[in-house]
Amino acid sequence: MKQLERVFVALGSNLSPRGKHLADAREILRRISLGGWKESRIYETPPVGPPGQGPYLNQVVSFWYSQGETRLLHYLKGAELLLGRRPSGRWCAREIDMDLLYYGNRIRTGRPELPHKEIAKRQFVLVPMTDVDPDWMDPLSGMSVRQMLVNLQNSEGVLDFPVVSKESEE
Repeated sequence: MKQLERVFVALGSNLSPRGKHLADAREILRRISLGGWKESRIYETPPVGPPGQGPYLNQVVSFWYSQGETRLLHYLKGAELLLGRRPSGRWCAREIDMDLLYYGNRIRTGRPELPHKEIAKRQFVLVPMTDVDPDWMDPLSGMSVRQMLVNLQNSEGVLDFPVVSKESEE
């Protein structure tokens, strides 16, 4: 058996029903979780990418996993298809997006790139990540997730993301 690692996965959806897409993604990830399940609050965030998109619902989940980062990436991509994701192009609207952020403290180039290369540039990832584990240390920068968020907010300002309750997810 491979080593048990804490993994972090970002979830996002901006096509209706956004809340159901996130709920379905959480459910499919719980099936492979080996315990230690944590999840952030759900935030509504502005879209990144081509104009004309609706706002996203974003969330980060974390759990223990032992089958390796490549197998997890394949599972995430297969789950996206199973949950209805249609090819739409980079940064376009999507039913569900599941991004592997961290696989333990692994650093890797290629596919999957670990940690995810955009973490330090995305408040919509760092805000929910601080809900889950604000003291998680990024193995590349040596900074905590909280410090990465503070640094990003100092450079681009604090973006206010409304929290969406699970009961009112659309």
